[in-house]
Amino acid sequence: MNSRIAGSAAVVLIAVWASAFPVVTLGAEGEPAADALSSRVLQETFAGVIVDQTVTVAGHDFYQEFVAMWREKDAGNRYAIAVVERPSARWGSQVWVEYAHRRVFQMVLPAARANVRAVAAEAVDAAYQNVVDAEVQRMLFRDEDLAPDEI
Repeated sequence: MNSRIAGSAAVVLIAVWASAFPVVTLGAEGEPAADALSSRVLQETFAGVIVDQTVTVAGHDFYQEFVAMWREKDAGNRYAIAVVERPSARWGSQVWVEYAHRRVFQMVLPAARANVRAVAAEAVDAAYQNVVDAEVQRMLFRDEDLAPDEI
């Protein structure tokens, strides 16, 4: 009986989760009729989201500093990004910032946690410039053989 309730709860959870995303309708040829519109709606839905995928205390400190400085940027709330950390005993914690499945910034965190603020400031400036450059390139580049995210 418990497995039946758990299965029903999973179906309801999936239905609620799926209803939060826009539906793409297909045109006569089976291609998305409003591809640009649905992509735009999806980008606006997740605009300003900064995902925390850090593990260590230094990584969390970096994330907190990065987010505080990122929010101060003029158009920082326009982009959805992820801050990812890969800790290593040998090499130190490696952090990177991803935008549209691309790394826009990557660096090894310093051993002294006092220097994390300076690294976060450098990361915000470099990542923001790379995100803006990627958006400009995406807007200017058109190729019928490639989807917009396949540049």
